[in-house]
Amino acid sequence: MGNGMWKAWLGAIRPKTLPLAVSPVVAASMAMWSTVFEGVWGGSYLHRPCPVVGGRPPYPYGDYGRCLTSPGWYAAVTLLCVGVALFLQIAANLANDYSDGIRGADETRGGDEAVSGKPRRLTASGLVSPKRVLLAAGVSAALACVCGLAVTVLTGHWWFIALGLVCLVAGWCYVGGRHPYGYHGFGELAVFVFFGLVATCGTSYALSDEVPFLVVWTAVALGLVAVGVLCVNNLRDVDDDALHGKRTWMVRLGRGRGLVAAEAALIVPTAMAAMSYVSYAPLIRVARLAADPRCGTVFDGASDTTGHVACAGMPWWDVTAAFAGTAMLCAAIALCVAAVRALRGGAYRRALPMAGLLSPAVALVFGCAYLMGA
Repeated sequence: MGNGMWKAWLGAIRPKTLPLAVSPVVAASMAMWSTVFEGVWGGSYLHRPCPVVGGRPPYPYGDYGRCLTSPGWYAAVTLLCVGVALFLQIAANLANDYSDGIRGADETRGGDEAVSGKPRRLTASGLVSPKRVLLAAGVSAALACVCGLAVTVLTGHWWFIALGLVCLVAGWCYVGGRHPYGYHGFGELAVFVFFGLVATCGTSYALSDEVPFLVVWTAVALGLVAVGVLCVNNLRDVDDDALHGKRTWMVRLGRGRGLVAAEAALIVPTAMAAMSYVSYAPLIRVARLAADPRCGTVFDGASDTTGHVACAGMPWWDVTAAFAGTAMLCAAIALCVAAVRALRGGAYRRALPMAGLLSPAVALVFGCAYLMGA
């Protein structure tokens, strides 16, 4: 396979959209760490590990409250959830390439992106037969199913299989089938539900058997970022979409009101992340505690029950999370401002990657905030 073909396949999986799939899993995993390891399932880092297959013992029976979820189990479920999200996203992207290609909606996507201003598509370019693109989508979907089955076995939540089937159907019917909902203005709603609520809350439940409000709040924010990314993409394609009967929100609203909607979908979740982060006042805590002469002291078991290195009575991971989260918040604000400015200048190609990177930045802001608030 030549270098040009590899670039074509890489473009078909749309790498700029992949952070949207990973971010909800990362945010939920960081948010639920304290719940799983110090909350209802353990209460202490000293407890012995629970069984790692079939999930935790049910309350109030068995070893509930007397065992600790294995860190290896937690990492395995998190990574498998990442696999589910990534492979489902790639499968959906390839299925969209196939469906839009055979419908003619990508007829302007067959040439060089530098000339057309739009990413090249496999099916529309004729570089690869539509059947091969569809086969690649099927393989990616199968890999997502394998990861999903592994999550089901490790957690014991067999209803995840039904949820996975719903996700597969939603991915295909976005622009595939006889009545694709993406052509009738429901794509943005589906993106909010699956890239926000389902991915974030599903990961939380897989790891902890619960979905607290803080996870739902995070899910709403990440879902809005995903909607914003789709709006940016559809603003770029608004003329072609209107020509081929693809009634996205941007087509229905028009460029003017569509621009406002896209900006709001990026600004609101950034503000939500800032609100959550500032509520923990991390820099104030660090500054106040840094004046304590005990900063840098390693406490023993008699003076520090956690047995960890602490800075001014604040665990080292809190200090790290405070500065990392602050850096991520600054990055999220900068990305949001840059994306909005690019949008207002009509530079959609420049705005799209910045909007995509906003998702992991916002996810890490939430994650660091919740780690510190534990």
